[in-house]
Amino acid sequence: MIAINAMMVCLDLSDIDEKLVAFARAICERLPVDKVYFVHNIKTSELSEDFREWFGEVDLASEIEGNITDIVSEHFANAAPHEILVSEEPNTEVILADLVKRYKVKLTLLGKKSKGKSTNALGTKLLRILPCSILVFPETGAFNIEKVLIPIDFSNTSVHALRLSKNLSDQLGLQLEIMHVYRLPSQFFPLISEEKAVKKAEEVVKEKFTALQKQHPEIVGIPYTLVRAANKSVAERISLHLEKGRHGMLVLGLKGNNPIPSLSLGSVPTEIYNSDINVPLWLVYSEEVIK
Repeated sequence: MIAINAMMVCLDLSDIDEKLVAFARAICERLPVDKVYFVHNIKTSELSEDFREWFGEVDLASEIEGNITDIVSEHFANAAPHEILVSEEPNTEVILADLVKRYKVKLTLLGKKSKGKSTNALGTKLLRILPCSILVFPETGAFNIEKVLIPIDFSNTSVHALRLSKNLSDQLGLQLEIMHVYRLPSQFFPLISEEKAVKKAEEVVKEKFTALQKQHPEIVGIPYTLVRAANKSVAERISLHLEKGRHGMLVLGLKGNNPIPSLSLGSVPTEIYNSDINVPLWLVYSEEVIK
């Protein structure tokens, strides 16, 4: 059973906060969550001299905490025990990573605005450094999740995400679909016919699925789809299939074996995050990777 001992919800005082808090409530109503931390950091470096001249030494932290309290009272109520944390630090990523470690946060909920409204630069940084799994909720997202897409590449991290998704579907009655995007070694064309290459590639992948099902019998019966990347990236194929299948959530496993934090996220999750998908994106780290 999936249970969350602590969840952190990152707020930025924009319009998306209300949706994010309401989505946090939806999670708490469907999964056991011990405690939720609603957090916001005031970047002291962004407080200009003009601000100080106009407003003086106002207790900004108390004002913001009051604003967040109003939103939480309206959209979260008493869905789970919760606490509001407002800090004043020059580096938001560092303080949030520290909160994850301090409160043993297992899941961070992060809002994402559409392209044109924000660069989402802070979100990209948080994906790279927060030592926990992250659920990204786009401003166009919906709460009624019924179908979940899990792309896998047969790595340990993607298999972990798949097994976690299976546990989630058993708890909540969700429909799962596995997806694998493959590429053909085009440098060998026309020496080998494209038709034969496609057939051989799909045979190899199906053998991998069979071996995976033998190793993890709990995933037997979950439908899977093979998609050729062709002239598109893996992330683009995932996005197209996500829209075509009308899935309500996308789950991706994250690799964490690179010692350089800025390189540990992976190109596919990065490209997916930076695209305009309109469903929640669950980026999953395994406990071993986090440790």
